[in-house]
Order: sequence, then C-alpha cells, then structure tokens
Amino acid sequence: MTVLVTGATGTIGSELVRLLSGNGHLVRAFSRSAEKISALSLPGVEAFPGNFAEEDRLKAAHEGVEVLVLITPSAPDAADHARACIYAARLAGVRKVVRLSAIKAETGGPTENTRLHALTEAEIRESGMEHVFLRPNFFMQNLIMVAETIKAKGTFSFANGDGRTGLIDTRDVALCLRHCVESDRWNGAAHELTGPEAISLQEAAERLSALLGKPVRYDPVRPQDAHDFALTSGWGPWLAALLRDYGAAYSSGWGDFVTGHVEKITGQPARRFEDFAEDLLLPVLRT
Repeated sequence: MTVLVTGATGTIGSELVRLLSGNGHLVRAFSRSAEKISALSLPGVEAFPGNFAEEDRLKAAHEGVEVLVLITPSAPDAADHARACIYAARLAGVRKVVRLSAIKAETGGPTENTRLHALTEAEIRESGMEHVFLRPNFFMQNLIMVAETIKAKGTFSFANGDGRTGLIDTRDVALCLRHCVESDRWNGAAHELTGPEAISLQEAAERLSALLGKPVRYDPVRPQDAHDFALTSGWGPWLAALLRDYGAAYSSGWGDFVTGHVEKITGQPARRFEDFAEDLLLPVLRT
C-alpha cells in the first residue's frame, strides 16, 4: 500500500512513518523541511519536500496514493492547508483519509484550533472519500518541553490549573494512526484518544517526584498570564490566544475523560504516565 503522510517530520508523523515502514508499506513522507525529511532514511520511505501552498507539488505528492494521513500543524491557516490537501487527494483518486484531528473538535469549541479541526472534518466528510478521525487528548510529551526547567528549578508550569486530563502518549496516537491506515474497521467515525486514566498535572508532578527520588513541583499559571508571556516571547497573537484558551478549557475539566479507543483500535492498552516518564522523560531529566 502507498501511504502519503503529511507533517511527516513532527513528533507523531515521524513515529508513524517509522511504524508504516516497519510493516512494509510504501510511504511518501511530505514535509516543508527538506533537511529533516532527508533524515527519514527508512526502507520504503520516499522523502517528498513541499508545502501546502505549492499546488503542483501537492498534486504530485498524491499520485498513486491509496491512503492519505493528513497531519497539519496548529496555525491560523491550518484549515486552508487541509483543504488544499483534500482537493489534491480527490483529484488523484485517493481512497481514504486518516485525519489527525483535535480533542472534541466541534464548531462551538473553546479554542480556534478546535473549531478549525471541526471545519476540516466536515470538509473531509463532504469529499466522498472514506475517512476516520482521531482526536487525541493532552500529550504526555508536552512535559518534555519543560524538562530543562524541571532540571534547573524542580518546577514546571502550564495554564491547565488543577483540571484532570486523560493524558496520552503520542506513540499511542501514531500506533492508532497506523492501524487506521491498515484497517477500514474504524472508518466513518471520530475517536477520542486518551491514556488509561485522567490525572492532574499536580498528580503528574507527584509521580515524577517518586520516580526521580527528588521533589518536582507543578506551579499552575493563569491562562491570561500564559497568553501574555507567550505574546511577549514572540509566539504571535494566534498561538498566544490558543495557549490561553486551551488552558482555560483544561482548567475547567474539559479534558477530564477516558476512553478505551486506543486499546480497541490497537489491541494493546494505552501507555501509562509512568511508561512515558521512564521511557522518555526521566532519561532527559537525568542527563
């Protein structure tokens, strides 16, 4: 099977490319970063540099493809990028779209990202192509972004307040994507993906403390303060607003739910927070 993966050099995209290559698929890895994509030297993987604004390049990327895995970065033009990809897929006769969407994607959602993903889901449904949507909750890997602060100060901050969240390991997201590429069993529906339990970031800090053998403290910040910090740090108004709005949503308990979709789709339990920490976070914290 020939599979096109957009966003192929991101955390989830690169893991998915590795999984698909390992299962013998032909993978066309699409990314705007020619340097990063050239590093994906795996059997059956074709590096295909390009971006969503290049119509001819996008058209060529879809030629001979059976399944499109559509991954777009969080950005104000994400829906436009996805629309261009959907159009190219239809022209090329792509059979199926596996969409990496967003938690609780809906037109009335609390963040612009939530609403943009809902728009893209609707356009994929209207395209007539077979499809499946995967909507992951808050990524455990987000904690890697604050690893240096934990090492230096023993603390970390997010704008999620005390809200519990069904944290998910991105490796499980990639595994679900692979299974949805390979099977039509999950077609026609949206699947909310979570880990095996909902915990707060305070609880995550307590578990890290026990694993490390030294204190780790979670110091939540107000969503508006997170917005102001991001804005003064050069993130831009769109991303700053996204950080504020997601923080407010998670603080309210918006992400406090657990599903069994990871195990149903992959046949194996979702990774626990301790699995993520021991495999990926603790090695960084101990260096």
